[in-house]
Amino acid sequence: MAPSFDVLIGGAGLAGASSARALARAGYRVLLVDRHTVASGASGSGSGMVNPMMSRKGRPVWQVREALQQLNPPPGGLLRPARTQEQADYFLDSATKNADLAEWIGPTDALERYPYLAAPYGLILAKHGFGTNMGDLCREWIGNVPVMESCSVEDWTEHAKYVSVHLSNGETVDCTRLLLATGLDLVHHPKTSHLYLHPIKGQRLQIRRPASLPPEIMPLSGFGYVVDEGDTLGIGSTFEHSWTESGPTEAGAQEILNHARTMLPDLGDPDIVTHTASIRVTVPGTRLPMIGPLPESDRVWFFTGLGSKGILMSAYLGSRIPDFFNDLEAIPAGCRVATRKDKA
Repeated sequence: MAPSFDVLIGGAGLAGASSARALARAGYRVLLVDRHTVASGASGSGSGMVNPMMSRKGRPVWQVREALQQLNPPPGGLLRPARTQEQADYFLDSATKNADLAEWIGPTDALERYPYLAAPYGLILAKHGFGTNMGDLCREWIGNVPVMESCSVEDWTEHAKYVSVHLSNGETVDCTRLLLATGLDLVHHPKTSHLYLHPIKGQRLQIRRPASLPPEIMPLSGFGYVVDEGDTLGIGSTFEHSWTESGPTEAGAQEILNHARTMLPDLGDPDIVTHTASIRVTVPGTRLPMIGPLPESDRVWFFTGLGSKGILMSAYLGSRIPDFFNDLEAIPAGCRVATRKDKA
């Protein structure tokens, strides 16, 4: 009997949703399953930031032009104030070399154009940067692909030509390939805990819009991020490599607010509407996601480790999943699956 699906994807966050879109477009029969709901993990922490010029020196993110082709950015852009004169020099150089992506705005012009923003060293305008709701983005990417919510991949059994995937609801689904696109679940599962992944906790606030700010502000990045949501602002995020509490903390809230005040001096002491925390995973040392099969298996694949560039990375690499299925050599060397033993 032929498998019920060509690909079963575990995890309906950014990685899973982008992969589902590309695979469905390529004619694959796809099923998504998620332990909770679509974009309920690290991908669903509210407003997300797309910053094409995210590095410390304001250089373009890896494969950013290809990623932007998958995203159709809205007009406007994103502002990133320089923290120091040295960083301002780097930003100017990067904007000069990447005029299609960025514009340098000096301190005087920045004050005139954006009087609500503190930018004493000037800023870089990332022309295609934007803020978005990550849950809405995931649902848009998934489209009509079937999703089983409140259901997770518990285990799997590999056969010569297919994989039997054992789900938490007691069902077993046969598929040609299993694509595990979760984050923290992979760190804890006994079959995947050896992957070279590192969890990072991030906290985020949604605050009531202060009357001291103009009716609309552009997305901001640099000292954390700020996304205009209308009556509220989404601000974040902490980067915690170790923690004693997995949930939100008062210290985390104050760190986020202090960073936001560095960019928005008139922010004041705003009302907090929501305060959330989530755990994302990264691949230590590469700043790139992990994608592909384990060496001993060509039917169980992974797409994880998106880190803080999740929207851009998932947009590009998710679009390439059908190519990678057909040609393992097409997977970028820095993104191939690595284990702790490989790095020992």
